[in-house]
Parts: sequence; structure tokens; C-alpha cells
Amino acid sequence: MIEKQPQRRIHVPPGHQLRRTGTESVQRDGVDTRISYFEVVDPKGDRVGSYAVREVQSTNPSFEASVTVEVIE
Repeated sequence: MIEKQPQRRIHVPPGHQLRRTGTESVQRDGVDTRISYFEVVDPKGDRVGSYAVREVQSTNPSFEASVTVEVIE
């Protein structure tokens, strides 16, 4: 898919860590979609934010692609 470093799109404060918590993929109607779930944890290990990074790419010409980041509350 398109995104190799999703942490570029998620603000992670100094001293905090970004953890991948899951991934799912869907392929239908000429579109590949990959959703990766992340959480930001503070130095004590407490979760301070959750995010979903959605990568969508057409498998047909013009092969358009997009990446969006959603905050999960």
C-alpha cells in the first residue's frame, strides 16, 4: 500500500510512544483499503490517544490513492 510510516501523520509528543494495535484489509469494487489502528502511550504506559489510519488505493487506472487519519474517542 501507500503509507510506510504512519507515525508521520500522527503527532507523538516527546517521550511518548506510538503502538500499532491492529490492522484490517478490505478489497472490493476495484479498491484496496487498509485500516491500521494505533494508540499513543505516555511514559507511564497510559493510553493518551487512539487513531485509525485509512489507506485507500484504486486497483484500476488512474490508481488514485489517499491516506486519512481519524481520531478514535
